Amino acid sequence: MIHKSQIINKTYVLEYWRKPTKSEIQFGYGVIHYKDFNFDNCFDENGFLKEKVKSTYDNLIYYCTSVEYSKARIASLNII
Repeated sequence: MIHKSQIINKTYVLEYWRKPTKSEIQFGYGVIHYKDFNFDNCFDENGFLKEKVKSTYDNLIYYCTSVEYSKARIASLNII
């Protein structure tokens, strides 16, 4: 697990990604979608990175780009 204190070059946002939905594929938007989240919102109360989050904006699940998908998909779901 990545702790907030391990990050040397802190940024304002962290990048997450998600697979396209079935309706997006039907309309020709079948690519991986990326979303930036505020840096401080990407860590839990103990300072560990939230690897898998559910966005309150669109209610879809996003995975952290800095974590391998096979590890992130089994992580606990957090809400941003």
